[in-house]
Amino acid sequence: MNIQLKKYDWIIFLSTLALIGMGLFHLYTLTFSSEIRYFFRQIIWIGIGMGLLFLFSFLKVSFWRKIAYIFGGVSLILLILVLLRGRGVYGARRWLEIGVFSMQPSEFAKLSFILLVSRLISEKNIGWREVILSGGVTLIFLILIAYQPDLGSALIFLLIWIGMLFLAGLSRKKFLTLIGSILFFLPLCYLFLRPYQKARILTFLNPGRDPLGMGWSSLQSKITLGSGGLIGKGIGKGLYSQLKFLPQPLTDFVFATVGEQWGFMGALFIMGLYFIIIVRGLKLSRENGPNFAGLVTGGIAILIFLQVFINIGMTAGIMPITGIPLPLLSYGGSSAIVFLSEIGVILAIRKERLSSS
Repeated sequence: MNIQLKKYDWIIFLSTLALIGMGLFHLYTLTFSSEIRYFFRQIIWIGIGMGLLFLFSFLKVSFWRKIAYIFGGVSLILLILVLLRGRGVYGARRWLEIGVFSMQPSEFAKLSFILLVSRLISEKNIGWREVILSGGVTLIFLILIAYQPDLGSALIFLLIWIGMLFLAGLSRKKFLTLIGSILFFLPLCYLFLRPYQKARILTFLNPGRDPLGMGWSSLQSKITLGSGGLIGKGIGKGLYSQLKFLPQPLTDFVFATVGEQWGFMGALFIMGLYFIIIVRGLKLSRENGPNFAGLVTGGIAILIFLQVFINIGMTAGIMPITGIPLPLLSYGGSSAIVFLSEIGVILAIRKERLSSS
């Protein structure tokens, strides 16, 4: 056991623990006065996630390769079930209730999607056949998630697929042709958006067009984020978050509350922890090359980067509001459990690589 633990990537593990500590402490400062139940629920979900992290970190890469198709199939079934029996707000269906538990299948699908695509395109001289096959799988996930509707997560799946094709060694000519084709057809997607989704895009481009309506969240987020200055207002002293000026302070706009209470330095520290995990994941991906292990670690690193970039960009007003959670900082069980599971997979791949070198 001691030999196995020595092969852990302790930099990633300790960075993850720091994010857990910061996330839980910050959630407590936001909920201690009236909504403390959210804090205790998050502790339970973090505990489950840590259990899966340790379990997954001791599984071999061959195990993940074998179950990639099964894992992907189960995720597709859950995505179909959430459309048939799921619940949500404002007509959306994103949560699936299983007994006393509630889960968000699109979050769990992210890891299974990475495993599935890695299995399809790894260890091959990748060409149009692999692009079309993996693209068809990607399209199925995109349609099921976009129909919930959850366009933010659907976009993440598309970008992960593109990034993994690049890591797999797709030739420059084929890659640029693919990107050009996607960019050509992407504007057509606007025609299929629902009215509120079109309004959300227009509000992102000009929040002042509806400052008391759809532009309220974006405007308040930027005000809250910048109000903390360099070192923040202090623990539990966030005016905009405590007095409910900021919508969704525990989930979508939690980073704005970090800026308010902890200031620029606190926000920079948290971004630094994510940066360490992402860079270490990409480094491990490069060391493994375009095989299954390398694509899985690369896909996970891309996923984490996209979630962090989109959420923080949304908070700062440079990205549309999509509802993408900030891993381990945003309140929510599905996101926390999946993120910690992904870290467990990275640790397992890192440990196996050190054992074989």
